[in-house]
Amino acid sequence: MKNEWIVIEVSLLGKYVDLAGAVLADSGAGGVVVEDRQLDTFRVPDEELALNQTYCIKAYFEAATDPAQLCLQIEESLRHLPALSEQGFSVSAPSTVEMEDWAENWKQNFSTMRIGSRLVIHPSWESYQSVADEVAIEIDPGMAFGTGTHGTTLLCLEMIAELFTKDARPMEMLDVGTGSGILALGAAALGCNRILANDIDPVACEVAKENVAKNNFCKQIEISPQPLEELPGEFDLVVANILAEENVRLKNELLQHLRPGGWLVLSGILQEKEALVRDGFSDLPLESFPTRVQDEWICLLYRRRN
Repeated sequence: MKNEWIVIEVSLLGKYVDLAGAVLADSGAGGVVVEDRQLDTFRVPDEELALNQTYCIKAYFEAATDPAQLCLQIEESLRHLPALSEQGFSVSAPSTVEMEDWAENWKQNFSTMRIGSRLVIHPSWESYQSVADEVAIEIDPGMAFGTGTHGTTLLCLEMIAELFTKDARPMEMLDVGTGSGILALGAAALGCNRILANDIDPVACEVAKENVAKNNFCKQIEISPQPLEELPGEFDLVVANILAEENVRLKNELLQHLRPGGWLVLSGILQEKEALVRDGFSDLPLESFPTRVQDEWICLLYRRRN
């Protein structure tokens, strides 16, 4: 894994921080920080972001990326968003940072946490001893998204933990946009026999493989860089923690990988995009369930009709 990374700063109003963060993630950012606040943190800041105050978002990318082209791509993506088309924002010239310096910020915001009644997630720099029927996984996010603390990831983990309390729990799972591999690891720890986790970001795949090996789940979890449409097989559980628009774009491929009676979990969706996703999936043979909400993000649960 490369040691040097590109950092690009975007300055804009607080009301658009989450939206810009999603754009940066879609552009391949391995991590995003809002000034001194981590976007991927379970600890809610003492004060909410002021909607009309300007904030600086720092996004981190692989050093192999063309910095100038990346800046243009990010600026163009932001300008094409209706909410930002008439708003002022700026994208800085890129600079470089050492991975160790960037990754050290995670240690201030990520600590041991419990999901549901059995699953415990702890960072690599904290030890944890499981008790009773607990199952624990160790995560080192590195330069990939996914500590389980961002609203979207937390919602998915909670949904997965809940599904594994059912009598007919999922035995095979597809994890779309795996990031650090945390959702796949959580499912494996809870008893899923086979998991295919894919991510088109090679850095995420490398981090996920390291986390899978560290937790001794190499036999249960396969990490694949292939696009969703090229992946084989059907699954009892499909989880897609990606952007709202990507969920809709890939809806037919997601359905094709879902067995009749199987569960579909969609996240990475801002509350304002719920109608977009609900409408997009309305023509598919799916039973829908109530929306889950966390920190302005939502998670949708569907079940494929037999």
